[in-house]
Amino acid sequence: QKGSRRRRACPGKIDAPLGRRLAAVKWGEFRLGDLFDHIAQGRRLKKDDQKPGDVPFVMAGIGNAGVVGRISNPVASFPANSLTVDIFGNTFYRDCPFGAGDDTGVYWNVSRTYSKEQMLFMGIAIERSLRGKFSFGNKLRSSQSYDFKISLPVTHSGEIDFAFMDSFLRELEEERIRELAAYLK
Repeated sequence: QKGSRRRRACPGKIDAPLGRRLAAVKWGEFRLGDLFDHIAQGRRLKKDDQKPGDVPFVMAGIGNAGVVGRISNPVASFPANSLTVDIFGNTFYRDCPFGAGDDTGVYWNVSRTYSKEQMLFMGIAIERSLRGKFSFGNKLRSSQSYDFKISLPVTHSGEIDFAFMDSFLRELEEERIRELAAYLK
């Protein structure tokens, strides 16, 4: 119609109440080395050397969130409430102890306990900041990442807004559950 303008969707942007909340947020940049007091690379364990067991073993890739199997090998164990970032920048939250291959970096904190929602938010921010920067010819190693910066919501005083991260992720989850419930009726 004359005089009306149709809004064009922005790829990758949420055009919903939660998306508008994100647009209103003040953002700051933070170094991974300041956010995580433990950043470690997994250890090499070839597929032929993996023994069946109960410990999830993570390697590079997005299939099954990088979990290639369950092992019993005595490998370094990493704690629950960690993030894994593979050599390509694929990032996943880990909610149970696990082992990791040498193509995977592990990020966790001991001095400050982050909630699951905070870790998920940071994981998304990490993956977005690394997108397209790494490949087979240019593999990411965790030792390179201490100075990498990610954008996180901040309070008026410039501190990380952990309360926003918690509430936003909880609301996002609740919204998706409501959508699924409505669909399944």
